[in-house]
Amino acid sequence: MAQIAREADVSVQTIYDSVGSKSAIVHRLNDLLDDEGDVAALASRIPTTTDPLELLQIAVAISRNINERCHDIVAAIYSAASAEPEMRAVRDESRRRHRDGIGRLAGRLAALGALRSDVDVETAADVIAGLTDPQIAQTFVAEYNWSWERWNTWTVETLATLVLPPGPPEA
Repeated sequence: MAQIAREADVSVQTIYDSVGSKSAIVHRLNDLLDDEGDVAALASRIPTTTDPLELLQIAVAISRNINERCHDIVAAIYSAASAEPEMRAVRDESRRRHRDGIGRLAGRLAALGALRSDVDVETAADVIAGLTDPQIAQTFVAEYNWSWERWNTWTVETLATLVLPPGPPEA
């Protein structure tokens, strides 16, 4: 809290008065990530989207937005999670939200008959969630020096190969 107050050039009490406790601030981080990632707007398209490739693009766009706009926050959450119980709770909630959202997207793909015959909904959700996981995305960009555009394109293409049938989607 002292570090936040110093950065904001205010007193610690001002931080507590305006946003609440450290716990309250930490627990609002996932909401901030969702806002910055434009998650609500992108996810609202899932129920009406009929193009399987567009659905995969939505999943990748959410991950890209969050990572590109908030990579420092995501990195801080993940690195502090091993030592700070509050940050572990934030990371776990972030993972739950991510997997739940991807689960709905995989369900939509299944409802459209757009999954490969050898891929069930749970497997599709695992594969999509895995390749759009913040740590995986950051590895490609920060460690392997990929641009966000390259990661985005590769991830959509790879997901399509792994979960969608070859050729046009089944009707």
